Amino acid sequence: MKEFWTAERRLYAPVFRVAIGLILLIDLLTTFPSISFLFQPELNSFLPLHGVLGFLAKYPFVFFGLYASTLLLFIFGIGKHFVSFLVFVFYFFMLQFSIPFVTWGDKILRFTLLYFVFVDSFRCLSAHRSTGTLGLLSKLALMSIILHLFLIYGNNAFFKAINRDWQLGHAVFYSFSQYPNFKESIFYPIISNGSLSKWIGYLVILLQLSFVPLTIWRKTRLALLMVSTLLHVVMMFQFGLWKFEWIVILHYGFVLTDEDWKRIFGSKTSLKFLKT
Repeated sequence: MKEFWTAERRLYAPVFRVAIGLILLIDLLTTFPSISFLFQPELNSFLPLHGVLGFLAKYPFVFFGLYASTLLLFIFGIGKHFVSFLVFVFYFFMLQFSIPFVTWGDKILRFTLLYFVFVDSFRCLSAHRSTGTLGLLSKLALMSIILHLFLIYGNNAFFKAINRDWQLGHAVFYSFSQYPNFKESIFYPIISNGSLSKWIGYLVILLQLSFVPLTIWRKTRLALLMVSTLLHVVMMFQFGLWKFEWIVILHYGFVLTDEDWKRIFGSKTSLKFLKT
């Protein structure tokens, strides 16, 4: 257990910065055609009308332009922590404009971006690289992201365990059946089988209940994350919630240590582009 909390985690933060920046930029661009809906008080009753948010809501094109520019600076590591803070602010504002469409992934990412303001993610993949040892504040911020991920899994496992639909084994079939073309899906024969669907639900609860200890234990860490990633990939293609699933999958990288990443890539030479 001590190894998990004391191990070096310098490699992944820059990768997360670039990846999440690209995802947010793609999401912003795909949201652009919906400006006429999001920023019309008659169509969006949640739209702020006063204060800073109200001012930005009157000029959505300016807001989108500033947000996109900030994300580009963030991706290239320009402006470092100040730009990271601006990304959090713009993302927070975006959530206020689109409350009806906010998912669990957005709620998770909101806290992560706040913690990430203090993470030194500029040691590589950055126009202006950081040098020296990883600071205490950065390490604490990384631990905060990991603890938040653990809290989410513990919370989800608890509520699934006490939910009647999950106890009776109906939840998995109900979730899949809500989406179009379910009967044509390759998962239909499996999910429509009552016994299999029930046991898949129980395995999901067990996976979430054991997520924290199996992640902390080095021997089961990679296997657990591979299984969890596979589940989210299945949901990504079946449910179409690409942004939510990618947010969760990218969070898994924080629990992996630098040694874990070297084991995954096989040799140090394969990590040259992440040299710090």
